[in-house]
Amino acid sequence: MDPLWYKDAVIYQLHVRSFFDANNDGYGDFEGLRQKLPYLEALGVDTLWLMPFFQSPLRDDGYDISDYYQILPVHGTLEDFKRFLDEAHDRGMKVIIELVLNHTSIDHPWFQEARKPNSPMRDFYVWSDTPEKYKGVRVIFQDFETSNWTFDPVAGAYYWHRFYWHQPDLNWDNPEVEKAMHQVMFFWADLGVDGFRLDAIPYLYEREGTSCENLPETIEAVKRLRKALEERYGPGKVLLAEANMWPEETLPYFGDGDGVHMAYNFPLMPRIFMALRREDRGPIETMLKETEGIPETAQWALFLRNHDELTLEKVTEEEREFLWEVYAPDPRFRINLGIRRRLMPLLGGDRRRFELLHALLFTLKGTPILYYGDEIGMGDNPFLGDRNGVRTPMQWSADRNAGFSRAPYHRLFLPPVSEGPYSYHFVNVEAQEQSPHSHLNFVRRLLAIRQRHAKTFGRGSLKLLPVENRRILAYLREHEGERILVVANLSRYTQALDLPLEEAQGLVPVELFSQSPFPPVEGPYRLTLGPHGFALFALTPKEAIRVQTPDWAEEAPPEEVPLVPLEEGPEVLFVETMKEERAQRAFLRALAQVLRDRSWLPLKPERVEVLDAIRLEKDPPLYLTLLELENHTRRTALLPIRYSPRREEAPGLFARTRPREGYLYELSQDPGFYAYLLKRLKEGLEARSLKAYYRGSHPGPLPQNLTLLRPGLAAGEGVWLQVGLVQDGGLDRTLEVLPRLDLPWVLPPKGRLLWERGKERRVLALTGDLPEGEPKEAFALAQALAAEGLSRLQGHPPEGLSPGLLAEALRELEALARLLGVRLALLHRSLAEVEGGFSLLNRGLGAFLALEGEVYLLALGPKEEGSPLMDLARLAYDLERAVELAWEDLEGAHPELPGLAAQFLVEGALLSAYRDTALEFSEEGWPEAMVAWAEAQLHREEKPARRRILERWREKAKATPGPQGP
Repeated sequence: MDPLWYKDAVIYQLHVRSFFDANNDGYGDFEGLRQKLPYLEALGVDTLWLMPFFQSPLRDDGYDISDYYQILPVHGTLEDFKRFLDEAHDRGMKVIIELVLNHTSIDHPWFQEARKPNSPMRDFYVWSDTPEKYKGVRVIFQDFETSNWTFDPVAGAYYWHRFYWHQPDLNWDNPEVEKAMHQVMFFWADLGVDGFRLDAIPYLYEREGTSCENLPETIEAVKRLRKALEERYGPGKVLLAEANMWPEETLPYFGDGDGVHMAYNFPLMPRIFMALRREDRGPIETMLKETEGIPETAQWALFLRNHDELTLEKVTEEEREFLWEVYAPDPRFRINLGIRRRLMPLLGGDRRRFELLHALLFTLKGTPILYYGDEIGMGDNPFLGDRNGVRTPMQWSADRNAGFSRAPYHRLFLPPVSEGPYSYHFVNVEAQEQSPHSHLNFVRRLLAIRQRHAKTFGRGSLKLLPVENRRILAYLREHEGERILVVANLSRYTQALDLPLEEAQGLVPVELFSQSPFPPVEGPYRLTLGPHGFALFALTPKEAIRVQTPDWAEEAPPEEVPLVPLEEGPEVLFVETMKEERAQRAFLRALAQVLRDRSWLPLKPERVEVLDAIRLEKDPPLYLTLLELENHTRRTALLPIRYSPRREEAPGLFARTRPREGYLYELSQDPGFYAYLLKRLKEGLEARSLKAYYRGSHPGPLPQNLTLLRPGLAAGEGVWLQVGLVQDGGLDRTLEVLPRLDLPWVLPPKGRLLWERGKERRVLALTGDLPEGEPKEAFALAQALAAEGLSRLQGHPPEGLSPGLLAEALRELEALARLLGVRLALLHRSLAEVEGGFSLLNRGLGAFLALEGEVYLLALGPKEEGSPLMDLARLAYDLERAVELAWEDLEGAHPELPGLAAQFLVEGALLSAYRDTALEFSEEGWPEAMVAWAEAQLHREEKPARRRILERWREKAKATPGPQGP
């Protein structure tokens, strides 16, 4: 275990009593908490801080402990706690509990014994015959107590308490007290807890003439506590100090790395709210500088809100008055020296400020602490008294008692928030899991980013950037070469800014939510942020930017390729009357070998035969060849092949020739071939082979640049060109039927290349017009959208992938899947009208072209009768493969992620959209159709992505009952 794990942690603070009630007695319990561990894991937190759950009369919500070794019965038993702890550890989660060192309850046996005359326990507490000792020491709870002394009639003396009268302070000058508290720590650490929050740690010792706070004796006691912990357990268990003090008073608790491991950054917290309200970064920058200089192994704990009031003890009087005025103008919302409100009501329900503050919480230097319910924007009930208003039951659903408990309402330990905009009817986990835009799903996405860069945010350096616009807070986090830029707009208005990024010149800012690269840094970097907006960027070298390689792209050709014995010109390989048998046999063997590696070819040939060929270009020789491919069955293919006397840096090299020195290339992946063919069609192609005529034309414009979108499809500047590399009759049907479809998103062909022999005709290529814009092949678009979406989900465990989170992350791809479902249903309807009967599209994503947010139909498959499930299976398979390929490019993404995303896209989007649009549709046999198509595709190309899809659908087919099933 990494002894510095706490630096990378995200802590979730909760009260067992408030979280979930499993036995329906009105109180949360450990069994309920255990049942909710999947929710916490899905949220993205990895450490739980549990508020007191010990035996207590509950006068101070459990901080008044009457037995350190017993669990309050309403929370369960020690066995329940162990079961919870074991499961938390199994899920990789740490657990921190309270160690209340300063005081006990008056009901504790120690105190009851200490009250008796001449009791040996008397010295466990601080007594006085007069309340005049330690005069001038401040009273912390001014709203409830007038003195730090309370008279006990049984003892006949006053006892000392820094908090409530029913919480007498322990006497740490008595070595037996320290020994007893060490034993309490050992008991729980032996059970396996990972750390302790040291409650009210500054008040352990009292000395006359001092403030009785942060005394040197207290600091030394903390160091002894750590020493005892590490001597017994070694490094790995942590101490977290609650020391609500000024920076210079808190720093000694870290010692020289021999004090506490962590301390709350109380000085920073109220300044974040002040900076937000003043729209000036000054308060945050000041406190960041004041809290520097802690030991290398130490860490600040950051928080926005917790179970207490928003404390304003350690601000100046002017700052306190300002914060009271702007955040708690109603005096009923004030308590002691603070504000008793939860985070969302403090922010007036402002979603943008909520997101901004969480962005700061999770990216500033320190370990963030999230208070239960803040992830859904829970409200409060400040009229419950004391600080109970921010400790109400967790709101799980709109069901009775907020889904917290099935107990009668009057038996709940506190009523849930049930009125106003924060009522559990509107604000609850169940509803927010379904909404892509909920507070919960935002926090999950942000925490996933935090976890992906945990070392940088947890351990990295922080450098404030001197932006001239003071409404902007900008800083760089850096660790082991990774640099992350955080920019936050504290203003309620849009702000422009120039970032001084001299040391980042030439780097590319990659936005962490979308993974989208921004322009490289060249000079001052100009940005604009909306009201309370923020941005997170990874500053990445240009060469490290991930460039998506098409799945059909050829790998680098081998150094050694097959030899074709060629003594004369390459015509002997193609022209029947001139062929040289030995050379052609070697040529066809080499061609079969290279074609077996081509993903666009559905048949992997064992034998190849030249059916016909025509020379399109003389120098260098370029032949358009019709080939017959054989492997248990026969298919016809069209392939351009070029001969070059020199080896070139070009795709498709598959053979070399000797003694006539030269090289043979198949040009299915060469953009130059498609540009040349379009040029010849524009000129009006007329040619004759030994067997047939070749006639072609292209009435449209001739673009200067033609981009190869995939083998067989090129486009550019308002023109598309399809070449029928696979001769399955699809282009023949496309030419015949597409012009007859009255659908605005169909691109009918305008030009063509035909092969004619008597009455026999083949369509070898088609051209057509495109709207303006940059075209993209539909599968490539799906893969790019999948990469963006999955990167947003990276770091989430499968349990955390709620429908809402999936919908938000995969929004663009889901929209594409729904659009395709609608288009396919409309197309099936139109094809039935035009062709009579039911004809299939018989194409997957390869039938479509994407352009400026629109998807156009470009091609049909050969005419076949069949079920719409066959077409749906082809589209679904392509969507799933796009997801699988995108997942393969992600580092550390969960292996279940592509399956969950694919199910969401196929069944939640594609199928439902088709079902809603089609006039008649039955899903009977759907898993079987997917299995059949996936098997065919695996046979076509043995790749891991294709095997995973097949295995997934085989499992679904097994789990799906047949017609006779239940």
